Amino acid sequence: RSSDLLVPTLFSALGTGFGVEVTRPRGVSLSNRHFYDESKPFTCLDGSSTIPFDRVNDDYCDCSDGSDEPGTPACPNGRFHCTNAGYRPVYIPSSRVNDGICDCCDGTDEYNSGFVCENSCKEKGRKARETLQQLAEVSREGFRLKQDLIEAAKKGREEKQVELSELQQKKASLEEQVELLKAKKEEVEKPEQEAKSIHQRAWEELKEAQKVERDRVRGTEAFAELDDDEDGMVSVAELQSHLELDGDGDGTLAEDEVQALLGGSDQVDIVGFQEKVWPAIKDKYKSEAAPAIPAPPLETTTDESSDSHLDSQSESPPHEEDDYGDDEDDGDDADDEELTEEDHKVPYPKEPSEKVEDEQDKMPPYDEATQALVDEAQKARDQYDEAVRSLKEMEDSVRNLEKEISFDFGPHGEFSYLYDQCYELSTNEYVYRLCPFNRVSQKPKNGGSETNLGTWGFWAGPEEDRFSIMKYEHGTGCWQGPSRSTNVKLSCGKETVVTSTTEPSRCEYLMEFFTPAACHEPMEVDISEHDEL
Repeated sequence: RSSDLLVPTLFSALGTGFGVEVTRPRGVSLSNRHFYDESKPFTCLDGSSTIPFDRVNDDYCDCSDGSDEPGTPACPNGRFHCTNAGYRPVYIPSSRVNDGICDCCDGTDEYNSGFVCENSCKEKGRKARETLQQLAEVSREGFRLKQDLIEAAKKGREEKQVELSELQQKKASLEEQVELLKAKKEEVEKPEQEAKSIHQRAWEELKEAQKVERDRVRGTEAFAELDDDEDGMVSVAELQSHLELDGDGDGTLAEDEVQALLGGSDQVDIVGFQEKVWPAIKDKYKSEAAPAIPAPPLETTTDESSDSHLDSQSESPPHEEDDYGDDEDDGDDADDEELTEEDHKVPYPKEPSEKVEDEQDKMPPYDEATQALVDEAQKARDQYDEAVRSLKEMEDSVRNLEKEISFDFGPHGEFSYLYDQCYELSTNEYVYRLCPFNRVSQKPKNGGSETNLGTWGFWAGPEEDRFSIMKYEHGTGCWQGPSRSTNVKLSCGKETVVTSTTEPSRCEYLMEFFTPAACHEPMEVDISEHDEL
């Protein structure tokens, strides 16, 4: 029992050339050695009871916290301390003691299992020290780069402040220029509008006069058509032949209807016709002299081609006509039918009078003086529009620069270099894209639309390290789920790179992002080989 109870352990003291032998119960750390004094009874570490010291490590659990059996598997909640000289000391559950598996790198947990464990602590310690050394190097180099970023951010912020001040001055100057050009534009537009109005009124008066004249000419032509006996009068009988003038829609034009059109008379002369009759019938009246609708032009209409065709028919043998005459006739009929159908599709040329009216509807060019006013006003408008565009661009530049300056880029602006930059990570299925302070997206490699995984929200790290996590929120909504969001975890690195993207829970993504801006000032770490004292 005494050999199990107290275990002498040899430790090398730093800075000395001799070893120190410390006797303590198996499974107890040096920091807890004072609780285990073999010269007096043992009190359970939770204070629940006190037992004779010889019941420590007797393979029977007396304390409710298992503290009396640190070196045996008797207590399910006991802890065994691995000294692991040359590596990191660790605690393991005491249930793993003597289970045939080497849990401590120094093999002390298998002291009575019959299983021989190789002491791998020195090799593990060497590798751990190499890793620490590499991390320390990354931390030192990253922090050095961070200082450069801070210096560049300070300089960049000062430059942006100067640029913003200059832009605001230019903006104020442009605003004054816009107001001046607006006043000038309005000033020259007044005489332009007056001259254009005079031109418009003159043209409309001319059009109205021409319309009245055309209407008078049409009325005169209609009177001549209706005056069949050429006696200088239009009678009831002469007007009754035009059934399109039927007012009650019964298909006939009764004598009383005609007399009503003639103003109660049996006949009217040209003057009475123009004054009373023509205004009442001109919209319905159909001229008897209306030209026939011209047929669409055929492909071959020359006399020579017709003659040659007749000649070729006359020279053909009679039996060809007998054999094929009927077929040719059928083909001609088909052509006639097709031509008839096409007749409805071919637009017919306008009547000369329609062309004249179209030409008359076009306002004539301005006179030289009016055109000069129009040109001057247009030049003023162009100058004003150009100034307004320049002012809008300037306002956008000022707004964007103010937005950039207002961002929280870290305690010393070290994250400002990430602004307007994007970083990608390509996986088997997707390409992930992080644009710091803007958005995170995901796009399938095999084609498909981009999915928004969140837009910039805020710094979401814990209070002691707020700038360690970026929060992007309000992304594309999941099917019957919340909007997508992404937490970007920032770690110290010599390079700026996205290393991984996962989806720990539905529609919530985690992205690992390394940047020198996340490096803290490195602390001196002792990576020399030594044991626990």
